[in-house]
Amino acid sequence: MSGRAIFENSQDPNLEMLAVEIQSHNFTFTIVNIYAPHGFDIKLVQNFFSNLKTATFIFGDFNLHHPFWGGKTSTPKSEEFLDWLNQSRFSILNTSMPTHITHNFTSSVIDVTLCSVALLNKVYCYVSDCTFERDHLPIVVSWSKLTNTIKYLKTIYWNPILRDSNKFLQSIADPTVEIVTEKISHTINILTKNKILTNNEYPPWWKFHVITSVN
Repeated sequence: MSGRAIFENSQDPNLEMLAVEIQSHNFTFTIVNIYAPHGFDIKLVQNFFSNLKTATFIFGDFNLHHPFWGGKTSTPKSEEFLDWLNQSRFSILNTSMPTHITHNFTSSVIDVTLCSVALLNKVYCYVSDCTFERDHLPIVVSWSKLTNTIKYLKTIYWNPILRDSNKFLQSIADPTVEIVTEKISHTINILTKNKILTNNEYPPWWKFHVITSVN
C-alpha cells in the first residue's frame, strides 16, 4: 500500500485540509481530512471535491451544526454545505450520535463523515463510546474492500539505535561511508519490530478518523 498527497491547505486560518490518494493492490481510493475551527466553508474546496475521480472518504472536525446530522440548530455555512451535499456524489454517514463532549458534559455533532455514494452499501460507520480522554469521540469506518489487507504496527526503538550507533562510531578507527551505512542500517533493522494488528488493537487516531475492515 502506498500513498501520495494530492491536496494540502494549512494557510487559510479557517481550513486545514489534507487529501491523500492511496494505492492498494489493484485499486485506488482517496482519504480527505478536514479541520475547520470556525465552521467549514464548502465554497473553499467545492471544485476540488467535484473533480475527485476515485472512491473517497471525507473525515473531519467541520464545526458545523445542523439537524440533518443530529444538531439542534443550523448556521448559514451548514445550510450551504447541505445544499452542496444534496447535489454532490457524496453521502453523509453520520447518525444523530454526538461526536463532541464539552467540559460541562453537553454534546453536539460537529464531526462529519462522508463517502462516495458508490461505497454506501460497502461501508459500516459508528461513533466510538470512548473519548480516549479527549473531547471528541472517534468515528470508525469499516470498508469491506480492505477485508484481506493486513495491518501492521511498526515500532522503531530509536534510543538503543542511537546508543549502539554511537558505540560503533567510537570503536572504528577509519570508518568509510559504506561501512557506516551498512552497520547503522543493520542496527535499525534489528531494532525495528512489525506487529500484525488484530481488530481490537488499532491505536486511536485523534480528531482524524479510522478506516478498518470487516468481513
